[in-house]
Amino acid sequence: MKFPTWQFREFCSELVVDTKEHGRIKLSKLLGTQNEALKQIVSGLEDDKHFFVILKARQLGVTTIVLALDLFWHWRYPGMQGTLAADSDRNVAGFRTTLNMFYSGLPKKYRIEAVENNRMQMAFKNRSRLMFQVGGGSRRKGQGGRGMAITYLHGTECSSWSDEESLASILASLAETNPQRLHIFESTARGFNLYHDMWETAKDSVTQKAIFIGWWHNELYSVPNMSKVFQTYWGVNGKMTAEERELCRTVQLKYGKTIDMHQIAWHRWKLEEVIKDERLMAQEYPWHDDMAFVTSGSQFFSASRLQEIDQAIRLIDVPKYYRFGFGTAFEHTQVEECNVKQALLTVWEQPEKRGIYAIGADPAYGSSDWADRFAIEVFRCYADRVVQVAEFATPNLNTYQFAWVLCYIAGFYGNSMVNLEVNGPGMAVLAEMDHLKRHASTLPGGQMSHFLNSARAYLYKRLDAMGGGFVKHWKTTRDTKERMLNIFKDHVERGEAVLASHDLVDECRGIERDDGFLGAPDRKKDDRVIASGLAVEAWFTHMRLNLLISGETYEAATKRHVQEEETGELIASPLQGTVQNFLKERGIKTGSMKR
Repeated sequence: MKFPTWQFREFCSELVVDTKEHGRIKLSKLLGTQNEALKQIVSGLEDDKHFFVILKARQLGVTTIVLALDLFWHWRYPGMQGTLAADSDRNVAGFRTTLNMFYSGLPKKYRIEAVENNRMQMAFKNRSRLMFQVGGGSRRKGQGGRGMAITYLHGTECSSWSDEESLASILASLAETNPQRLHIFESTARGFNLYHDMWETAKDSVTQKAIFIGWWHNELYSVPNMSKVFQTYWGVNGKMTAEERELCRTVQLKYGKTIDMHQIAWHRWKLEEVIKDERLMAQEYPWHDDMAFVTSGSQFFSASRLQEIDQAIRLIDVPKYYRFGFGTAFEHTQVEECNVKQALLTVWEQPEKRGIYAIGADPAYGSSDWADRFAIEVFRCYADRVVQVAEFATPNLNTYQFAWVLCYIAGFYGNSMVNLEVNGPGMAVLAEMDHLKRHASTLPGGQMSHFLNSARAYLYKRLDAMGGGFVKHWKTTRDTKERMLNIFKDHVERGEAVLASHDLVDECRGIERDDGFLGAPDRKKDDRVIASGLAVEAWFTHMRLNLLISGETYEAATKRHVQEEETGELIASPLQGTVQNFLKERGIKTGSMKR
C-alpha cells in the first residue's frame, strides 16, 4: 500500500496541539520521534505490513501523531470501521477530547460532517466511524472487540492492558485482507506483560512490524554547550563512561544512530535530578528495546556481556531447522528439515562421532507456572568449555511426545548425559523414557536399543552429603536453582559456555534477582535458561574432570578435526595417543584409524 505521506503532512499542519514545551502550536513541524514513527509505518505499509507494535520512551509525541492519523484515516477512506482502545475510561475520554479539538480546528477541505459524536463513537457522513473502548482491561472480561469488525485500530497505553481474553477478541476482529487496513499498538514498557509478548511476536513476524522509538530520537532531549546542565554534566573535558560507550555502540549497531555529548549530558541530568532511579530511567527512557522491559529486580546476567554474545552470534553460520511429526508410537516419529517459522529444533552443529554432549531438558511448567514451553538444550563438551549445538522449544506438546523428542535427540547426539527437570510433568516424561528404554529390544529396527540407551542419566547428590544417596536427574528448589543458575552464569560470563541462540540470550536478559527471588519475573519465560543451566550443571559436575584428564580441550579437538579433514584419517585423542604409545613401546602394533 502506498501511504499518502504529503497529504497526511498537510492534514497535520492544520491541527492545533497544546504542547508541553511550546504551548499551543500547529502540528506543521513534526518532532524527530514523530517523523521516525511515520517513516517506519510508511515503510511497513510499502512492505505489505499493516500491523505495527511501537515501543517508545516517555513524552515523545508518538501518541499525538497516531491520534492525528486516526482522524486522517477516517477522512481519507470512506466506510472505515475504526477503534481507539486505551487502558482506562479516563484515558479513553482524554484521547477523545484531543480528537474533538483536532476536528473542530480542521478547515472545510479536511472536515467531514459528524453525524454522531459521543463517548461511544465519532461517526461521519462518509460512513466512517471511530469507536472508543477500553482495550485489554475491560471490566467485563473478554468483552473487548466483541461484535466489531475492525479495519483500523489504534491501541494505546498497551503496557497497562491486563485482560488477555479482550485482547484476543480484539485481534480476532481485525481485518486481514482489506488494502486500507491499519493496526497500530503503541506504548511505553512496564515489565514483562501482555505488551512484551506482543512486542516479541512482532519482532519475529512476517506480517507485523516492531518499531522502537528511543529517547535519542527526540531532538529536545539534548542541551546546548553554554547551558548549566551541559557544563555540569559534561564539562570541558567530558568523557563517556564505559557503560555509556557500550550503550552508544549498541544504538549505532542496532539503529544506525550516533548519540552526541549534548544528548549524553541531558540523559545524565534527567537521571540525576529528575528520575533518580536507574531502573525507572531504563524503563521510561530506554536506549534500546532490550533495556525497556525491566521490573523491580536487578538483572542477573551482565547486560554488556549478553550484548557481546548477541553480536558474536551474528557471525555464526546459519543453522538448520527441523520439525517433528508424531504418530501413535515412538518408532513412528518423523523429523524433517523445514524453514525457521515451522522449526521446533534448531541445529548449529551436527553430531560428531567422538563428540561428547550434555543435554538439559525442562518440560512445560517444570520450573515455574509461567514456563509453558518444553525446552531441550544440547551443548558439546570440552575440558575448558561447552558450546551450544542444538535447541528445541515449543509450548505445543504432550509429555509423552517430549519424552520421545528427548530420547531422539539424545540418541542422535550419541555419547551424552541427560539432565531432566523432574518437577511437575517431569516425572511423567521420565516414566515414558524409562518405559521406552526397557522395551527398546521389542521395537522394530536392530539398533533401536542402542539408540535409546546411548545417553546416561545425570545423577544428583547434595554437595554437603557425606555418603551416597544419588538420585536420577534434577528437581528444582530454591537452593538447587541458585546452584544451577550461578554455575551457568559464571561460565557464560567467563566465555566458557558459548551460546548460539538469540532466544536463549533474550531469556537470559529477563532473569532477575529480587528480594530472595531468582528467575524470570511476571510473564517472562525462562525455559531455555533452565534447560541450558541443567546441561551446564551436568558438564560441570560429572563430565569436565574426565575431559580434563583426557586432554580434550576445545583447541586440541579443533586442531584434530582440521587435521582429519586434511588427511582423511581419524587422529587419536591425547588419551588414545598415550595408550597407543604405550603399546608401541612394547612392540604391539596398532592400525591406522580410517574415517
